[in-house]
Amino acid sequence: MKYSVIQIPYLPGCPVHVKVNDTNSEELHRHSGLEIIWLFTGNLKVTIGQNDYHLHENNLLLINHFESHRVVPQALNTRFIQLHVDSLFIYKHNHDFYNLNYDLKSFKNSEDNQHPYDVVRILFSQLVAGLNEGKGEENKDVLRLMGYITSRFSKKLSSPEPDHRASNKEFNIVQQILNRVELDFKGKVTLNQIAQEQHYNSSYLSDIFRKNVGVTFKAYLEEVRIRYSLFLLKNQETSITNIALSSGFSDEKSYYKAIKDKFSLTPLQLRKKHLEENHDGLALTGSSKEQLIHHYASLPLELKAIEENTIQSTVVKDIQADGYELKQVWNKIMNIGSANTLLNQNIRDQIKEMREEIPIEYLRFEGVFNQELDVIQKDRDGLKFNWKFINNILDYTRELELKPFICLSYMPLLFASKSTSFFNYQGNTSPPKEMSQWLSLVQSFMMNCINRYGLDTVSEWYFQIWTELPAYGIHWSGTLEQYFELYKQTALLIKGISPLLKVGPAAENFHTDEQLSERLLGFCRENAVPLDFYSCNIYHNRVKFKDWLERSQTSPVDIKLIPFQYEAKNHTRHLLEKMHRLLETHYKEDIEFIVTRWNFSWDVTNFLHDTAFMATFIIDHMLDHSAAHAKAIGFLSASDILYEWDIKSNPFFGGTGLVNTEGIKKSAYYAFVFLSKLGSTVFAKGKNYIMTKRGENIQILAYNHTYPDQLFMKGGQPDQHSYDIFEESNDLLLNIHLQNIYGTYKCKQYSLNRNHGSAYDEWIRMGEYADLNHEETDYLKNISRPSLQLKQLTLTGDFHLTLHVPVHGVECIILNKFYK
Repeated sequence: MKYSVIQIPYLPGCPVHVKVNDTNSEELHRHSGLEIIWLFTGNLKVTIGQNDYHLHENNLLLINHFESHRVVPQALNTRFIQLHVDSLFIYKHNHDFYNLNYDLKSFKNSEDNQHPYDVVRILFSQLVAGLNEGKGEENKDVLRLMGYITSRFSKKLSSPEPDHRASNKEFNIVQQILNRVELDFKGKVTLNQIAQEQHYNSSYLSDIFRKNVGVTFKAYLEEVRIRYSLFLLKNQETSITNIALSSGFSDEKSYYKAIKDKFSLTPLQLRKKHLEENHDGLALTGSSKEQLIHHYASLPLELKAIEENTIQSTVVKDIQADGYELKQVWNKIMNIGSANTLLNQNIRDQIKEMREEIPIEYLRFEGVFNQELDVIQKDRDGLKFNWKFINNILDYTRELELKPFICLSYMPLLFASKSTSFFNYQGNTSPPKEMSQWLSLVQSFMMNCINRYGLDTVSEWYFQIWTELPAYGIHWSGTLEQYFELYKQTALLIKGISPLLKVGPAAENFHTDEQLSERLLGFCRENAVPLDFYSCNIYHNRVKFKDWLERSQTSPVDIKLIPFQYEAKNHTRHLLEKMHRLLETHYKEDIEFIVTRWNFSWDVTNFLHDTAFMATFIIDHMLDHSAAHAKAIGFLSASDILYEWDIKSNPFFGGTGLVNTEGIKKSAYYAFVFLSKLGSTVFAKGKNYIMTKRGENIQILAYNHTYPDQLFMKGGQPDQHSYDIFEESNDLLLNIHLQNIYGTYKCKQYSLNRNHGSAYDEWIRMGEYADLNHEETDYLKNISRPSLQLKQLTLTGDFHLTLHVPVHGVECIILNKFYK
């Protein structure tokens, strides 16, 4: 790929260059310093390296030092402004500049989370307005802008010159030379010296430098020295000789020649010319007419908005104020995957330990008729049913005082009409060859459960008939009508055994735009089919089915090949409200609405499942008002030990569980622990907090939830497991003042964030070892818990508390009253 290295025509003394609708930018090019693009109207395609970004109105984008890029308008009305900032000026005020990478893309954040970018827009506008008016304060304005951008949008690189900065190895070498020139131009730097230090042939370096940059090393070095001297020429009242020597020229004569050749003026004439022009301001074509510039330049900007990355909020509440009942939907159901998983002792130990901290009521599992449970056996007399393994599983749930939520699936191979299957364990997804065989299987299973545990006990269980409604042949390879018939026959059979037994259909999955739920509910109503509960599965990832189905498929499905994109942050709320309206409108009978499986994603390779993000994601959604539409919301899943997909060797690989394969609890686990600590009555609730009480005990939960950015949602995956895929957000400083509180209290304060309670972050800091020994595993188990502070308080009416909640952080405060 061809590109050119261009010089930005900075004016003497001015560390920025502004251009409106630069048509020269359409060619692939590179330059030193930073470039910020602000699109006013129309559409713009900006190519950076191998990535294309499509900008729309009011979008901001920053291009890094020497990044290859081009800017191509996509509409006739496209209008944009480019602000170039001199790297020599930035480095003078920030010696880390050449070791920084900036990531400023306003379209990463949703429209309701543009605050940090609005600060950039305001500072950008004030800078441009000042240039237009000729105030002569551009250096101050540039420093304010760069200071904010550096504090909010930059991070240090692991090495000064990473390979990803260049599109090829050759330019990576050249870029090192370019940066070396900018760092050492004041001295006697030569290409021969660089070649010796880097163990390259000097002729080779000379050739590739001229090929990539377009000029010789000597000519480029002189350009950098001139660029620096122009700043001194205008801003320092010193002799030309001092300016020449300070800029790296050997003497005044060579400096005079360089300036004369470039500007056709002597240094003194150039200084006089630009000092006079400064009083008239800078004629930035068209920029003074831009409405967005005027709008943002006129907005007030508090100093703390620039200096602080914290949102402050004060909450004053009377604990005796009237409250309302908290509907706790999160502790009803937990998913464990296939029934066969529950024969694994490691899983049993994990669930037993979990049960001690999280009051789960139901354990949901699928695949009770899968081949590995050996439910159908052949002997001389024909086929018979064997419930030994299933009874072992049911006995285990009973020992832990858990109620089974049983999904009747998949189709036994001997009864299947087709060989279609899904998941690693090859669960057969086809309709039965003969309905009578399926019904005899279900009948035998139900009678086994009732005879073993009693009808009163089994009537408290849930029986879901199949996993998900038909979509693209994934969980059900028959037609929708075939599933309707299966559900009808099975539900009538179970209800025929006893009307006390709870039955419900496969879950709505929202994979298609077709309203499968409306059709199913209509079918049940018209045919008097029993329906005790209705369910759906909600995930924020969505398969790009068009892309996926065009690829050749393997069996079992390789999850790494499935292309995803992600839904908006209010996706769960939207679907809960949608299902609530649907049931109210189309099915008047009193049925329970249950979200059988819920998570950010069902993709067991999504590293976000392991991060501190999951704790705030869970808490934010479980406390949203829309959660109350459901009777229960079942998390997927209790553990990373799932037989549906490959279990990876790494201890953290993106599994959907609360606990990883080694038994190390994730941040998501502690989200449920904290939710379980909440009281039954809510007396205060806001965007980032909830306050509850149980008797005279008080519980406070504050959290700082940030959602993945727009680029990630469209299907972009980071090269490494990184927190850089989130929207730009602020830390939260919450000042709490409780009134009408008296007595002596034991105060517990739990802190969960990337440093406390995130085993994943600690594992990253340890070096991401794939094979942890017992000592290392125990270390992660012990250290990766929320921090705990304990103190005793005597309160005489008021309780003051200041909570600092970092992004992805949770603070849980428990006030338990002492009684004398």
